Amino acid sequence: MPSDLERLAFLGVDPASLDPASPQPVRADWLARIDSHSPDRRRCCSCRALAVATRVVDLDELGRRWHDQCRDCMIAGIRLNWVAGRPMEGRYRVTLWTGDRPILEGWWDELATAEDKTTRWIRVYESREAARVTLGDEAAGTRLTSWPEEP
Repeated sequence: MPSDLERLAFLGVDPASLDPASPQPVRADWLARIDSHSPDRRRCCSCRALAVATRVVDLDELGRRWHDQCRDCMIAGIRLNWVAGRPMEGRYRVTLWTGDRPILEGWWDELATAEDKTTRWIRVYESREAARVTLGDEAAGTRLTSWPEEP
C-alpha cells in the first residue's frame, strides 16, 4: 500500500498546502469540511471540486493534516492501492530526494505552478538532512532547478 506521501504525490497535492489537523483524535471536525449544507465546506485538495470525503494524514515533517477529496480523486486514491506505477502527466516534474532516492514527486503542466511547488517544497524540507529538491522539464529532458545547488 502506498504511503500518505506517495498518495498525495499521485494526486498532485502539495503536502504543505494541507490544513493542519488537531493532534487530538478527530471527532466532529470532519463533518463541517464535507457537509453539503456547511458554510465551511472544503474543496478537493487535488482538483478544487467540492469535497465529499476527508481524512487526516500524519506526515513526519508537517504533522497531522486534513486531506479533503472529491469523489473522483477519492476513487483515484483508492485505485492507487490496486495498480502499480505512477502518473507521468504534466511537463514539469518536481522531486524531493533524500540522498539518491526520490521520496516525493509531482507533475504539473504550467512552469509557474511547478516553480511555486519547488519553492514551497524547499521551505518545508530544507531542514531535513540530505534533502534535495529538483525541477525538471520532462519534454526537454533537462533539469531547470536543483536545491541545494549542485557543483
